[in-house]
Formats: sequence, C-alpha cells, structure tokens
Amino acid sequence: MELKFINLSKCYGKKQALIDFSATMNEGVYALLGPNGAGKSTLMNCLSDLIEPTSGKILFDGKSIKAMGADFRSIYGFMPQSYGLYPSFRAIDTLRYFARLKGIENSEKKITQLLETVNLTDSANKRVKGFSGGMKRRLGIAIALLNDPKVLVLDEPTAGLDPKERIRLRNLISEVSFDRVVIFATHIVSDVEAIAGNTILLQNGRVLKSTDTCSLIESIEGKVWEAKVRNADEAILENSFRISNITKVSDGAIIRIVSDSKPYENAVSISPSLEDVYLYYFDEAASKND
Repeated sequence: MELKFINLSKCYGKKQALIDFSATMNEGVYALLGPNGAGKSTLMNCLSDLIEPTSGKILFDGKSIKAMGADFRSIYGFMPQSYGLYPSFRAIDTLRYFARLKGIENSEKKITQLLETVNLTDSANKRVKGFSGGMKRRLGIAIALLNDPKVLVLDEPTAGLDPKERIRLRNLISEVSFDRVVIFATHIVSDVEAIAGNTILLQNGRVLKSTDTCSLIESIEGKVWEAKVRNADEAILENSFRISNITKVSDGAIIRIVSDSKPYENAVSISPSLEDVYLYYFDEAASKND
C-alpha cells in the first residue's frame, strides 16, 4: 500500500499555503506537526478532495485519487478537528446514519464492534447532546472508521480528551495502523511520540523535516540540556534560551534548555524528546523569518 504526494502546492491568490509537498507513505502512523498556518489543514483538505491543489498530484497505489473518485473515497476516512453531530440522535443512531451516507450495508455488526473499540458501548443509546467533549471525539473516530478505510486522517483527535482517554485513543490508533496509512495532525506532540513511526514538520507551507521519528529525535542529540539556576526568569530574559521545561526547587529551578552549545557550566546533556525537536526546529525557523 502506498500513498504518494508529488510536488503538491496550493495558492490562494498570492498566498502560498502549501509549497511542493512531496512524501511517500505506507502502512503506519505519520505525525504531521507544525504551528498554525503551517499548511496542515490545506494538505488534509487536498487529500479529502475538499479543495483543488494548484499543482501536483496525489497517488494511491500508483493511481491518481482524483481519477479514482468514489473508489478512493470508499477507502478514505477523515475526522476533522471540528464537526457537527445531531444532538437528538443516540450514538448508535449517529453511526447508522453515517453508515447509510457512506453506502455501507449490513452495518450493525461493524457498529457494535466500533462502539466497543471506542469505549462507547454503555453509551450507545444515550443522546449525543449529553456527551462530553471527549465522548464526541471518540464517536468521531468511530464514524471515520466505519468504512474500514485504508487511509485514515485524524485532525487533532485527542483534543478534549482526559489523560486516560488519550492513552486509550493512542493505543487504538496504533492498533489500526498495521494495515492502513494513518495521518495524525496535532499540536499535542507527546501524543504522537510513542506511536508515530514517521514525522513530518511543516512550516509556512514547506517541509522542514520528513523522516522516521527516532532519527528526527536523534538529530538534536547533544542539543538538549538540563541546568540548575537560582532564578529561571532572569535566565530566560538574559540569555533568550529556548526553554522546554522549568521545575521549581527549594533553592531555585531546574530548567530544560534546547541549545546548540552548552548554556551553563553546570549544564548536563540529556536525551531529547519530540517536544524538544518541535521547539528546536520551529523556534529556529521563526527566528530566521523575523
């Protein structure tokens, strides 16, 4: 299975929202990371056929998704960041409704399985208007999985979920990714570090980095430090450090710093994380654009 983007670009007048995006994706989870305006939504909308790219193309197993038309849509699942649900519908009614919209026949067994998968079995007959934000997100995931898609796109799927639900959802995404391409767009970097085999960093419509997640984290090895300071606020103001974490202690603070060089004499090099990567590359890109 192969999903391929070839020099995909999208312009709105003179504004370039996406610039020569190229990537090849196979089964597994792909994290799509970037600040607001990076081009994530534009990319997802092009893949969803909601907007037409200015140039470039998208192929699935060597065929243009535009030429495939309904055939591609039948193997595609998308959960947008925000979506409407009928408040008077029960959860099970909602899934039946979307199953009919997607042309899925004999869907009852699939619906029962999905309700269990997203931990909504006990709420199957409850009306959506009484659902918490997290329950609605889980229902949205179930809707996206109804047609057993080969390409699954999730836009901020963990938004509104409590820690326990986020872990459950991460495990679910990891499980379903073995036989499909999953694109996970999010601002919550920690949610993808454990499950994304590959990560794409987008900035101002361009790809900053695209590689396997472990290699990306290793790329800033020796650039993450931990140091104890008397006054964290003064340290930040005086040195303009990129600080990823501050832990207050009785006689000062322990700060986690992302820096190319050793920031303090007492600084100790520590193992980087994907959050450090995010801070390193996007803060650097922002500085170059100033």
